[in-house]
Amino acid sequence: MAEQRPADEETSSLVGKSASDGPGESADTASVEFDFDEVVRETHPHIRAYIAGMGVPRHDVDDVAQDVYVELYRFSDRIPLGVHPKQWLKGIARNLCLNYFRRQGRRQRLQREALVEILIRAEQEGPPSLAEGPIRRALDGCYEQLPDESRQLLQLRYERELPSQTIAEMLSSTAEAIRVALFRIRNGLKQCIASSLAAEGT
Repeated sequence: MAEQRPADEETSSLVGKSASDGPGESADTASVEFDFDEVVRETHPHIRAYIAGMGVPRHDVDDVAQDVYVELYRFSDRIPLGVHPKQWLKGIARNLCLNYFRRQGRRQRLQREALVEILIRAEQEGPPSLAEGPIRRALDGCYEQLPDESRQLLQLRYERELPSQTIAEMLSSTAEAIRVALFRIRNGLKQCIASSLAAEGT
């Protein structure tokens, strides 16, 4: 199939390919007439199962599935001739899942340094199951409670992987002050997580 030229890169990653791509496919596209509500009813369970099978956590499956149908509705005029919308959906779902994992990967890098130390302690002091469930939930909750300035520091250091000196120059500070601030943020996360676990009785 000849390359399509969507208006932006994000659109290209979502609808630029379909699950039915193959040799001999026409490069032409046209508005494919279909009953959108019927397609949703007939495919929703299968799309949810596909998204879950890609590894998206259960609590996020519905959100990703909703985005799949939003993309189908917005870009239905880009479906190649001869390709049914149901076939097109799987390609959209695949690319949305990949986007989801990229976003999650950025957040996980923010949490990595504090998480490693906490998980090591959990393995030493408690059953291994703590490392998978309660601690992760507590860490997510504590991260959400951080002030914007603390989140910004974590993002600069662990998402963008900038050294302390570069961060200091960006924020008109010193490298030592940045290192101290990051240490306090990590310490605060650990204390918050400990309190959350104690409250849960784990």
